[in-house]
Amino acid sequence: MNLLKTTFLFCLITIVGYSQSKILFARKQGNDRGWSILSIDPNDSSEKTVIPYSSGMGEYNPDISPDGKTILFNTYRYGGWKLAIHDLTTTSTKKFSHSSSYYTNGVFSPKGDMIVYEKNVGRNTHIFIADKNGKNEVILTKNMSEENRIPVWSADGRYIIFYSNKNGVNDIYSIALKSKKVTNLTNNISGNDFAPSVSPDGKYIAFFSDRNGYLDLYRMDITGTNQINLTNTLQSTYNRYNYYKDRNMYWRFKSSWSPDGSAIVFTNIATNNFDLFITKIDGNDIQQITNSSSSEYTPVWAILHSGIRE
Repeated sequence: MNLLKTTFLFCLITIVGYSQSKILFARKQGNDRGWSILSIDPNDSSEKTVIPYSSGMGEYNPDISPDGKTILFNTYRYGGWKLAIHDLTTTSTKKFSHSSSYYTNGVFSPKGDMIVYEKNVGRNTHIFIADKNGKNEVILTKNMSEENRIPVWSADGRYIIFYSNKNGVNDIYSIALKSKKVTNLTNNISGNDFAPSVSPDGKYIAFFSDRNGYLDLYRMDITGTNQINLTNTLQSTYNRYNYYKDRNMYWRFKSSWSPDGSAIVFTNIATNNFDLFITKIDGNDIQQITNSSSSEYTPVWAILHSGIRE
């Protein structure tokens, strides 16, 4: 490990200060046809398999409950993409999805009592919320467009942040759960904004954009103001990107905030593979934390209170 990376990881230990802070992500292992879900320790880069490959296209896109005890994830084990919940204490897994539709990108609410997710409705993709058992489902985006994706909760649980192509390009939107008011936060006519994540204090949103012809991670205020490119130093021939030309790759790119909100883990492309990177929230000290022969996707950063034992 080089001196710069060692120094950065030491700073993460000091700043984050969580011995159980883990980053979960998806990767194909060995000769598996699909993905497994693994963890990486942000302090020393040690890895562990959390949910091994089961069948079909595998397991990916994890989310961790607020109490750190369960993982919500995409799986192909039930035929087509569905959501499942994995108990870290018992290592048991149960199906969350209640219909034959595809369910993806599920996220626990801040209290852990609700889940927001994508669900296919015919050829369209809409955002739904339901209780943690998948019951009492409500559609949120029936008046939006045909493509509404990657929902996340605001820190106070009052809004859902997601992206939609309602205006012909992808923008980041918020929808108030009480009033159902929809607000376009990015209003970007020069490119596509997608895959938002919200800081733990609720002040900021990180999101990807191809507005400059590259796959860049941006940060903005929760109101959509002060949009800042955090990753222009990563721009290269490898990560030139256009959402519609390369639309089959959109699902691979996600970001997630450290538990204390001081850093962000995200997917990007430094070579021919997809790798995980960490940056401070001002775009400084960008470090690549994975460098395997396979690609790593859909990271989430949180505290695990049980299950992953060294």
